[in-house]
Amino acid sequence: MSEFVNENIKKGSNFLDRVEEMMFPGEIEIEGSGYNRNLLDRRIEKYLDSHFDEYIEEFGLVREAHLQIYEEKLDRCEDDIEELKDFQKDVKDEISLFEKRLDRIEKEL
Repeated sequence: MSEFVNENIKKGSNFLDRVEEMMFPGEIEIEGSGYNRNLLDRRIEKYLDSHFDEYIEEFGLVREAHLQIYEEKLDRCEDDIEELKDFQKDVKDEISLFEKRLDRIEKEL
């Protein structure tokens, strides 16, 4: 009879161990950080939520909204550069016309 009781205790403790393992899996290592965090430990998330803007500013992180703004600025800069190239080409053409006229005038004199 003691074997039966011991066997049931063993089975019960295994079941409880499995339940405990499912509910409280213990610590999880966050890759590359060397930090082991308990799944139910929400202190880091609470800290980041309350200090999110400071965290981003301190570490120089960029938000998606900033990326969109930067992309729009880049597009405008590229458009401006194209306009400057076109203007430069037009100015070079005008300069060459003026040089040709100057040559004609010098020949006539």
